Amino acid sequence: MDDHAKHAIELQLNAVKNLPALPEAGLRILNAINTPDISIDALADVLMLSPGLVARLLGLANSAYFARGTTVTDIHTAIFNVLGLDLVKALSLAIIFNVQFDTRKCPEFETEHFWMRSLITADAAQKLAGDSPLLQNLSPSAIYVSGLLLDIGVLVLSYLMPDKLNDILSDCKNHSVAVNRAIGEKIGVSHYQIGFFLFNRWHLPELYQTVLQQYENAEFAGVERSLINLLQICRRLSASVQAGDNINLQDFEMDCRDLQLPLQSAVLFAEQFTEKKPLCK
Repeated sequence: MDDHAKHAIELQLNAVKNLPALPEAGLRILNAINTPDISIDALADVLMLSPGLVARLLGLANSAYFARGTTVTDIHTAIFNVLGLDLVKALSLAIIFNVQFDTRKCPEFETEHFWMRSLITADAAQKLAGDSPLLQNLSPSAIYVSGLLLDIGVLVLSYLMPDKLNDILSDCKNHSVAVNRAIGEKIGVSHYQIGFFLFNRWHLPELYQTVLQQYENAEFAGVERSLINLLQICRRLSASVQAGDNINLQDFEMDCRDLQLPLQSAVLFAEQFTEKKPLCK
């Protein structure tokens, strides 16, 4: 992205007066989520500031994807017995973003499809990272969140530019064009960069900002390079899984080799995931 395009999108984002700011409850929840050693009780207490967030987390805990055979009725049980602390943090972030950006003016934007793909990407990244020696320095929760919020810029666009994104999504559907490529061509900046600007504005951790800022920069050689490579694999893997396509081993062989990741791990994940039906609205 050249300086002119970057400056243009920064001006556009800054000029949008109704770009949502996080309310006080959202800020407190965000701070809690970003506290590494927070206890389950402390996190549950903060989450209770948002009844809507708690309701969605309980819905996920009782969904077919996470259910353990008994009905979960309180957030403490959902965290301790079903979802786990790290996963609740990640899902809470996603739900906060989803609540803040109203997508109804962009009818081509399919919220459930968007979050399902994000969930698959995050789940794949967290699981496959354990098989790569190059990713052992990152926490599983940080990897999961990086995958879950990878495409957040598309969600932001559905709010900022609903008509333009609606046309882009319609064209992509009719002509089988990749959404990320079409956004870059017609808006002048990738949705990864748009996500980065929002993360920067909301002061999310530097790791998540860098992943989005450098995601399409093949020359980037920072410490986040291995995570970006993993997310690129998982992003393509999630697209194949969601579309019901067979996994072509040759498409992943070189990338897996660069990560010292066994190729069969990616295929095994895809096979196992098709047996699950994630729900993340």
